[in-house]
Amino acid sequence: MLKRIEELIGTNCPDLPSLLDGLPVGVALLDEEGHVLMLNKALEALTGYNREEVRGLPCRHVLRSRACLQDCPHGREAAAGVGIETDCINRHHRKIPIRITPVRVLDGNNRPICVLDVVEELTALREIEARLSQAADHGQIVGRSPAMKKILGLVPVIAQHDTAVLITGETGTGKDLLAESVHKASPRSREPFVRFSCGPMPSELLDAELFGRMQGPDGEFKPGRFQQAQGGTLYLSEIADLPLSQQSSLVRFLDEGTILPVGAGKPLRASARLMASTAESPEKLVQDGRLREDLFHRISAIRLHLPRLKDRAEDLGFLLHHFMGHYAARFKKDISAISPRAQRHVYAHDFPGNVRELKNIMEFAAMVCNGDTIRTEHLPMHLTDDVEPESVVRPVEKGRKAGRKNTEER
Repeated sequence: MLKRIEELIGTNCPDLPSLLDGLPVGVALLDEEGHVLMLNKALEALTGYNREEVRGLPCRHVLRSRACLQDCPHGREAAAGVGIETDCINRHHRKIPIRITPVRVLDGNNRPICVLDVVEELTALREIEARLSQAADHGQIVGRSPAMKKILGLVPVIAQHDTAVLITGETGTGKDLLAESVHKASPRSREPFVRFSCGPMPSELLDAELFGRMQGPDGEFKPGRFQQAQGGTLYLSEIADLPLSQQSSLVRFLDEGTILPVGAGKPLRASARLMASTAESPEKLVQDGRLREDLFHRISAIRLHLPRLKDRAEDLGFLLHHFMGHYAARFKKDISAISPRAQRHVYAHDFPGNVRELKNIMEFAAMVCNGDTIRTEHLPMHLTDDVEPESVVRPVEKGRKAGRKNTEER
């Protein structure tokens, strides 16, 4: 049987072994009964076994996975490209999370020859998921709309690289939280996340704040934000508010990895990932001369845009209940619901302040609510105007009839 398979593979794809060895994921070549014909180099490294010593063995003796005992991928129609997440025990008794995807190989007559088990190691993915979960537990950005799902799905990918990131979106959409979420999901998560608001200040003071200062006769060094973020992430909020001279210094940092502190004779190396944000259109900022074009191109290789809350209908109810639960716990209250009437008032609001405004509304409502349900009287006044509290019962028709009767009696 093995010889027949080898002949078929040799005839149809003589370069198969070298092709498999060039793949970054593990691959096991199996016969129809699940015996090992070959492991590629990536799977040899993962399992600790040499391809020659496991040749002819059942694959369950090599992968030693829970799936082999409970839900063997080859027992499903599976060999149809449907993966299963499980774990394996390698030669060194290390438990490794993996995804196994079996793919059936057919000959020219559409008859099965063998099976390829594609084995992906999930260790890095699990670490990223754990970091994201931890970030979410500490009030990081959340959402269920398609736009937010897309952005949050990119976070673990973006987090693994040191490329600069530009985040755009109106005030209150969550740009700062998104930047921090990327940092917390990254290998730099144990190092500082330093946020700097690029507001107006004298140029020399701004240079010192960002790049540090050499001062005094002994050349004492006062670190700036780049040094404080060493090994971590420096996040510049509203980057276009920086004067063009400081923007030029950022271009040099992105090109050369160096900064020049005030009073220093030579540049210093700096190791921080740069992230930036703006509430305005960066293209318009470049057109107006407020953002250097060369800086824009360097920070926008990775560009994320956070839509307005009014454009994220699926997120409004989710975030409303998210913040309600958050502030109920914070204020130690038993709030578990919001009345339909109060909810309608919230939904009808335009939210010029976006998510931040919704958060403030729910904080106020939870603060003043003394029961288990948030009602209209608990909402900020600008949402309800002259609406009467729900707790006031007005028997309108009955009152009108009684009034007419009293008038007639007089």
